Amino acid sequence: MCCLVTLLPYVHAVSTRAPGPGSLAGLRRANRDRVLGALADHGEVNQATLARETGLSSASVSGLVRTLVGEGAVVVRDGTANGRRGRLVSLRRTASAGVGIDLGRRHCRVVVGGADGDVLAEAVAELEDDHLPDDTLPVVDDLVRRCSEAAGVAPAELAVAGLGVPGPVEPSGERITGGTILRGWTDLPVRETLGAALGVPVFVDNDANMGVVGVDSVLGSDSGLVFVKVGSGIGAGVAVGGRVVRGVTSMAGEIGHLPVDTRLPTMCRCGRRGCLETAGSSGAVLASLGAALGRRVTMPEALELVADRDPVALAVLEDAGNVLGRALAGLGMALNPGVVALAGALPELGEPYLEPVRTGFRQAVLPAINDATAVVVSPLGARTVAVGALVAALRATAAAA
Repeated sequence: MCCLVTLLPYVHAVSTRAPGPGSLAGLRRANRDRVLGALADHGEVNQATLARETGLSSASVSGLVRTLVGEGAVVVRDGTANGRRGRLVSLRRTASAGVGIDLGRRHCRVVVGGADGDVLAEAVAELEDDHLPDDTLPVVDDLVRRCSEAAGVAPAELAVAGLGVPGPVEPSGERITGGTILRGWTDLPVRETLGAALGVPVFVDNDANMGVVGVDSVLGSDSGLVFVKVGSGIGAGVAVGGRVVRGVTSMAGEIGHLPVDTRLPTMCRCGRRGCLETAGSSGAVLASLGAALGRRVTMPEALELVADRDPVALAVLEDAGNVLGRALAGLGMALNPGVVALAGALPELGEPYLEPVRTGFRQAVLPAINDATAVVVSPLGARTVAVGALVAALRATAAAA
């Protein structure tokens, strides 16, 4: 009874005043702060390391970690640290971490980062031509996992994923429609399917639309911005004042099927002749170079020939660049953009490719349009679409919040 009498005033005092440094609650708060401080200093660690760094017992650390997990302050996952597998503890990041995915005809590039486009980790995988979802989705999932681990981002910390695909996407973002280079992906409910695999909401759009968001995050687009991806196909993304122009059916920017010369012998995959894609894409360059040399030529070989100043390779590249420049002139005259940014293996060659593109553009627009338009390589290079997908997805999530 005596003990009960002496405890009541203490309990009352604790409930009405902030805990003093010598109280039990004060001690627990101090220990909690020590654990959080150690995690801030050392990143993701196991509980044994936490005990060593804080000087607390393993039992105390275990109890504090359970409490912090319940508060949402930390996350725990199975993993490896210092060569030992176990339960790893880290501070919970804000819901600003996301994934950007560039899914192409022969590649998949994944980045993990923040809404400002800051990339924490990146991974790339080569894919089989005409790859199918059942084979590719596990690869995407693996790349996301590896990237997240490299970035120190636990799966539970990812807020959203963005996916850029080479073809039109339904206005709802649910499915890839006809016209995509990824023939086996048409009408797949890709947003739902990939979202189930990754465990996060997925935002899907055409790769060029994602690319223009990426470039806009670096350059801005108050005066208008056009992004052009030159690969197996050719597509453009347009942004004005930071907003992507998609059109009524989300097919704005499908410039790969603009007719540039109906006399061209190659039949386009759309069933017509004379499309820009059959004359200005990387595939068209390889086909023309292979026909001139009498053998099959790969892209690495073509790039090496250009670097060696091979006259045939330079002539083929000049033709492809010039025809693209003339096709871009239509966008230049219609939109009067401040910047046209290019990405892909050919644009990465720099001036040997850019100069004929600029020449074709200059010859087909009014002088005032040409003088006001900078035709450049994307400042984000090969990661433009992936970074754009990351930024677009996180912006969409923030807008919906």
